[in-house]
Amino acid sequence: MKKLLAIVFLFAVFNTIAQTSKIVDEIVAVVGENIVLKSELETEYAQAKTQMDFYKGDLKCEILNQLIIQKLYLHKGDVDSVYATADRVDAEVDRRIKYYAQQIGGEAKLEQYLGKSIAEYKDMMKTKIEEQMITQQVQQALVADVKVSPTDVRKFFYDLPKDSLPDFEQEVEVAQIVMSPKPNQYAKDYALEKITKIRAELLKGMYSFDFAAKSQSDDKLTAVNGGELGYFSRGQMVSAFERLAFKLKEDSISEIIETEFGYHVLQLIDRKGEKVNVRHILVKPLIVNSDFAKLFKQMIGIIDDIKENKLTLCLAASLHSSDAYTKDNCGFFTDATTGSQQVPVSSLDEDVLSKIAKMKVGEYTTPEKYMTYDRTESYRFLYLKKIVPKHKANLKDDYQKIQTLALEKKKEESTKKWVEEYKTGVYVWIDDKYRNCDELNGWKGLSN
Repeated sequence: MKKLLAIVFLFAVFNTIAQTSKIVDEIVAVVGENIVLKSELETEYAQAKTQMDFYKGDLKCEILNQLIIQKLYLHKGDVDSVYATADRVDAEVDRRIKYYAQQIGGEAKLEQYLGKSIAEYKDMMKTKIEEQMITQQVQQALVADVKVSPTDVRKFFYDLPKDSLPDFEQEVEVAQIVMSPKPNQYAKDYALEKITKIRAELLKGMYSFDFAAKSQSDDKLTAVNGGELGYFSRGQMVSAFERLAFKLKEDSISEIIETEFGYHVLQLIDRKGEKVNVRHILVKPLIVNSDFAKLFKQMIGIIDDIKENKLTLCLAASLHSSDAYTKDNCGFFTDATTGSQQVPVSSLDEDVLSKIAKMKVGEYTTPEKYMTYDRTESYRFLYLKKIVPKHKANLKDDYQKIQTLALEKKKEESTKKWVEEYKTGVYVWIDDKYRNCDELNGWKGLSN
């Protein structure tokens, strides 16, 4: 269901882009040397309508107000020489394109839906991404020194009207350990033999790298694009793969390398400074039933060792778990908002929910087959540490969440104060069509 909602939202964004691209552009506001275009306002408004139907005022006016504030941050960024490097912008653009393509079924389908090439869409995105990065840096700098003391947290809580205290849904502390089976030596030898043959045929020119990747690579996400990964910088790939990628000459076929994913052959497409774009073919050693049986037995042993205090859950997660999101937090899921390992049940996927519904506190599940985000068939087990029933907010059970709310409120007040002070020294012009918006009253009298 969550994936379906993500795709629906993605389509809404693309539809908004398609609609606003037809708007005849005009300037609706100026902040210093930064402008707000009608197309920008309409794009943000179209997206906000689906998420802010609760807003009682003029939503378009409020969106314009927020865009003017964003341009004020950009003005501050110009003054303070805040910038986003081209590499960072390109990396973020590539990351988003890759995500969109995965959601919609590949770059070809993405291009078809957008009605333009990936390169054209990237060019459209770059300025927006750059402005978002600069704005974020300015905002972070403005509130970097804002802190809340325990006294601030208590005051914030006791100042809340009793009838408006938030209700928190049921929460749990739950951990997981995810492990992938290791291939046996016979499977590794066969995979190495297969990719050696592919490489030899590539060197003889029997077919193109693009064709070989599409027909024989086990990396199905990149195979549809002829094995192309897109531009990446140092630190974004596993070390052996990255070292080889940055050594390659254009169009050359690499030696075979082994990584945790299997055996690879690479071809350099292009290099731009400290970024490279390569194709690769991956051959994964075949995992057989005996490998899964061996892994299952190993994980049962890990659970027994934890129960007998021969091993801590934290150490087991650190040593054995392959899940990057939980292993460094002793295997526990965390609340993305507060960082707490006490998480709302609604934030967990349906499989985890169905499992913990049958568990008692302190129990471990039997290891079961599990498909990771990169489609690797693995095993995982869960541990349920704590259940917090649905309840009205209180300092004892919810201190960390209330602390986060208090800090956000203090940051918001600090930022609002900065806007009120800083805007008096900046030229602001707003199109007469929006001058009567109540949401824009705070900007009146700043034009000259």
